[in-house]
Amino acid sequence: MKSELLNTDRIIQKDELRIIHYYRYASWFLTSLFYLLSETRSPWIIKSVVIIVMFASAVLTIGVYNRFDGNSLFERSFIFAETIGITLILFPTGGLHSPFIWYALNPVLIAAIFMPYYMCWFNLFCYLFASSLITYQVFNPEKERLWAIIANNSQSILIFILITLAAQLLSALYTRIRDQRNHLIETNIQLNQANIRNEEAMDYIMSLYQTVEAIASQDNKIIVYQTFSDYAARLTGGQDAFFWSASNPLSSDSIYTSGMSDPAMKAHLLSAIKKQWKGSFLSKEIISLQAGDYHYSALIVQSTSRKYGLIGIRTSDDEPKAIRNEYAKQLGFLSELSAIILERFHLEELTDKLMIVEEQNRIANEMHDSVAQRLFGMSCALHSVLEGKHEITDQSLKETLRAIQESTHVVMKELRSAIYKLSTRKGGQKGFLSDIRDYLDNVAGLNNVIVNFDFDGDDELISVSMKRGLYRIICEASGNAIRHGNCTSLFIELRIDRSKVELTIADNGKGFVMDDKLKEEQAGLGLQNMRRLVELYDGSLNIHSQPTCGTRINIMIPNVIKVDQYEGDIAI
Repeated sequence: MKSELLNTDRIIQKDELRIIHYYRYASWFLTSLFYLLSETRSPWIIKSVVIIVMFASAVLTIGVYNRFDGNSLFERSFIFAETIGITLILFPTGGLHSPFIWYALNPVLIAAIFMPYYMCWFNLFCYLFASSLITYQVFNPEKERLWAIIANNSQSILIFILITLAAQLLSALYTRIRDQRNHLIETNIQLNQANIRNEEAMDYIMSLYQTVEAIASQDNKIIVYQTFSDYAARLTGGQDAFFWSASNPLSSDSIYTSGMSDPAMKAHLLSAIKKQWKGSFLSKEIISLQAGDYHYSALIVQSTSRKYGLIGIRTSDDEPKAIRNEYAKQLGFLSELSAIILERFHLEELTDKLMIVEEQNRIANEMHDSVAQRLFGMSCALHSVLEGKHEITDQSLKETLRAIQESTHVVMKELRSAIYKLSTRKGGQKGFLSDIRDYLDNVAGLNNVIVNFDFDGDDELISVSMKRGLYRIICEASGNAIRHGNCTSLFIELRIDRSKVELTIADNGKGFVMDDKLKEEQAGLGLQNMRRLVELYDGSLNIHSQPTCGTRINIMIPNVIKVDQYEGDIAI
């Protein structure tokens, strides 16, 4: 922004000099014309030489002033040098009676604009005194005193003084107007930058649901923390961003950065955080961290009961206050969002634990009320048979064994029923595939798109985490194909076997240019989410697309589930 203002000031300064140059040529022409028509005794040849010399000096002076800013000692001295040169012209042209005396207004105007007011008046005083002295010494046939010559030319001197005063007042007024204009331009630039940042932030916020959904489907908190860091860099437009987890504050792996390629900077930042982290991050105010030569602004990520860490960006004191305030608001928004998501994770973990405990208690109660009681009865019956084996009749023994056999069948039936309740595969339920089909049916109905889903294999070969990831990838890819590709047909093929998982998603949309789309800084958030999900399972993602030719996504993930575990489940 400062460079823009400097460029604007240079343009205005050139306009000012251009106007002064026009005045210089006009004053040279008029003074030269009056000098030629004057009744001085100088020959025409001398007059012509003086006029040519004046024109040449004007061209040379303009060339110097075009690179002029009035700050260097040479440039300030040049104004006095020009004044001395104009004073010397008065020797052959008539002193105070010379038409060229008015040509001296050129350096006066330059001094009024570019130099302090006292230097301008000092320059004018020197010029008028030298002009009067030349008139006294050279053009004074009556031998008048110096003060008498000054008094006789007091009107011209007064006009010089008034013109100089007016030039200084106008220059001061113009400077004030220019400063106000610069302030307005600076404010306007800040507002434009803030509006651009707001528009970008709105675009990112509009896509927040994708990030939240992608994060919600993750079991790996490392990806969650890295997503927070990347999103902080995107939303604030910062060069560097980070998320620091308080779950393991002393570990070097507790900080996740975006845009920070230097490991030393990461170490400096982690050291700065550790120096302040002793339970002192309790407020919601911006926290300042100095890491090496850079300054970072951070906010604590916390809920009402837990502190999860810090999220921050690199900032600069040179940035306008409006931009810094905007960054603080966006950082606060990200901090609250991160706290909500992490609190959701914590509650889900707690809910999972409670559900496991509740299910364990239910199974224990069920086994105790049914299976355990029958087994206890069978044990008592067998004990009675063993104790009275010599006294019991064959008929009674057969009836007792038959009763024990029936109880054994009942126990086996109850155990099998409990096992089928716990196993969705053995119970004939397909929750994973059913969820995918329900989602695709809804997408097809809401967007008038033909969706074909083809599945082959056994979804029980993959873990629950991988099921979540595949479901999220299908959602991201189909959403992108419909929203951005404007497709009318979508084909999804999922193959699961014991060695790998293959997923193909193809559409007939408008496609895109691969080289542009796959650049990291231009990649969409949905594409990045798919990449991270695939990388989480050490898989590969290949995208083939051309404008007007649709898009095809091929994903291959190695299946790391143990085959013997799967075969053991089948044997139950």
